[in-house]
Amino acid sequence: MALTIRHEVTVEWGDCDPAGIVYYPAYFRWSDQATARLFIKAGLVRDNLSSGQWTEGPPLVKAECAFKRPSQPGEKLVVETHVSRFGNSSFSISHVFRDASGEIAAEGAETRIWARKEGDKSTLKAVPIPENVRRALGG
Repeated sequence: MALTIRHEVTVEWGDCDPAGIVYYPAYFRWSDQATARLFIKAGLVRDNLSSGQWTEGPPLVKAECAFKRPSQPGEKLVVETHVSRFGNSSFSISHVFRDASGEIAAEGAETRIWARKEGDKSTLKAVPIPENVRRALGG
């Protein structure tokens, strides 16, 4: 069963465009925050604790969001996040944004790869997702 997290975000004035509705980058920021919370809940850390450098992990390679209805300042949205698909070296994360009534305000998805870096950024290579990572995320 997939590990699922839920957390609440409050739509702030600064999250909105001049029309008073959520400006689309806010959804991507909230999705990224939800993914970070999912990884933390799964016990996954980003940096190598001995060197403080990133050597292996899940960079983002694709992000999308479908807006179902506008959200406005003061509104609270519950973000529900889980891994929806595992491949060999890639996986998809789904995000659903619901209002207080349960209506979907937006749905997002990310595709991430598991990658290893052995030097500078040019050495970044996709590698199979480790089995312990799959298990931790519910795969």
